[in-house]
Amino acid sequence: MHEKTSADEAAIHELFEKLLADWCRGDGEAYGSRFTEDADYVAFDGTLIEGRAEIASSHQKLFDGFLKGSRLTGRIERVRFLGPDVALVRATGDTVMPGKSRPSPERRSIQTLVAVRRDGEWRFAAFHNTRVRPIEGGFAAFLLWALTDRLWRAFGPGGAARG
Repeated sequence: MHEKTSADEAAIHELFEKLLADWCRGDGEAYGSRFTEDADYVAFDGTLIEGRAEIASSHQKLFDGFLKGSRLTGRIERVRFLGPDVALVRATGDTVMPGKSRPSPERRSIQTLVAVRRDGEWRFAAFHNTRVRPIEGGFAAFLLWALTDRLWRAFGPGGAARG
């Protein structure tokens, strides 16, 4: 493991804050610019998006459609440097939908990101987003998990309601 520097950690935090701000502005191009050209992006539903251009394009479609006017909130929980130019980042995130003042609990996510420094600049080379769905939280938590899982299978891409 590599010893972190406060400047590097601050740069990674700033990169993450810019990512959140880009989302809140609905700017897919800026959002995509926070990633490397060859980045891997795994969305909460398991969809894989490859490359900066596709990340920008797919997010602009979301910002212009279903997520128009939404806000992304989040924070970095931990930065662990794996080398002088590579860091593993764990963050949390919540999407606040239009007209709402707080995120819905079912939109709470945890993310794992890989930040890399190339030509003196930090960008994300990988992003993996997972919705928080603890099933050990009692019967009510299990019901919420089971219901959202069933709805996703029914109405998500490839679900019976779409096909």
